[in-house]
Amino acid sequence: MASQDTRHCRGGPAVWLLGLLLAAGLTGCNGIIETYRSVSGSNVNDPDPATAPFTENLDKAEARPFPNLATVPSIPTVGSTAAERQKLAENLTGARTSVEANGGTAAPGPVPPPPDVPSSIAAPAAVGPPITPKPPTQVARRGMDEPPPPLPQNTTMETPTIAAVPGVEAPRPAPPQGHPQAIPRPDTGVLPPAAMQSANPQPAPPVAVLPPPQVSPQVAALPPPKLPPVPTTVTSVDLPPGTTGLPADMRTRLADVVAQYNDKPRTVRVVSYAVPGTGGAEQLNNFRAALDRAQLIAKALGEAGIPANKIQTEASPAMPSAPTGRIDIQLLP
Repeated sequence: MASQDTRHCRGGPAVWLLGLLLAAGLTGCNGIIETYRSVSGSNVNDPDPATAPFTENLDKAEARPFPNLATVPSIPTVGSTAAERQKLAENLTGARTSVEANGGTAAPGPVPPPPDVPSSIAAPAAVGPPITPKPPTQVARRGMDEPPPPLPQNTTMETPTIAAVPGVEAPRPAPPQGHPQAIPRPDTGVLPPAAMQSANPQPAPPVAVLPPPQVSPQVAALPPPKLPPVPTTVTSVDLPPGTTGLPADMRTRLADVVAQYNDKPRTVRVVSYAVPGTGGAEQLNNFRAALDRAQLIAKALGEAGIPANKIQTEASPAMPSAPTGRIDIQLLP
């Protein structure tokens, strides 16, 4: 029994865990990960360090210390001294004085040397032979009044030779005259015998007689529509255009209208016919004058006893049955 427990302790998981911890202590954090991947079999597909690319670069990068941002040098401050600023101001003042002395044009002078660059930001000197600039290509130009150079008198061009000169094309005969196809005769069985014999168009068919409209029972049950009232003309008087007052016998002629109104009170309409006009403004003025004449009759009827709210006045254009100046006095039913 004791021997079985001893074997179990020697080959159990505790032994493997102890060995894993000892290997991790010897190899560090990366060693723990690599040891676990080797024991669990996860590194089976890892690339071979002997043949994998960039293996040496990765090893060197892992050996380098992690960069510290505190060791990055600060940005250099480039500034000018008081003497440099004073010299720059003197140069600008001298350039302005030179321009003013030449009437606004800068005087030609030597090009000032470039300013000195601090050594802290100066670029390193180029190593190698100096570069010699290529001289510009000189192009010959002629003056504005200079004539162009003379061209050669003889040319080297030759007239091409033609193997065979084309002649005049022989005339061709005109195409034969076409003959249109004859129109086929219509079948005699299609046309009626009368058309075949007379060859004249047939008379128009008789006009169709429509049946009378049928009124539905609902429409027939409705009462007949109410027609507008038809006025009755009691009397007519003539007042020429421009009349401002009624004649003396006018009230006697209006007595019949007043008597019929008293028998049956109803609306009295006074219609005055206007003189035709040639333009819109003239026609409007004629209608106003006709309406004024109708107001004279309405005033006389009111004085005879007819209420004003029972009298209507209107102006209408003249007609053959109602000449200019005619005024009809009507009673509505």
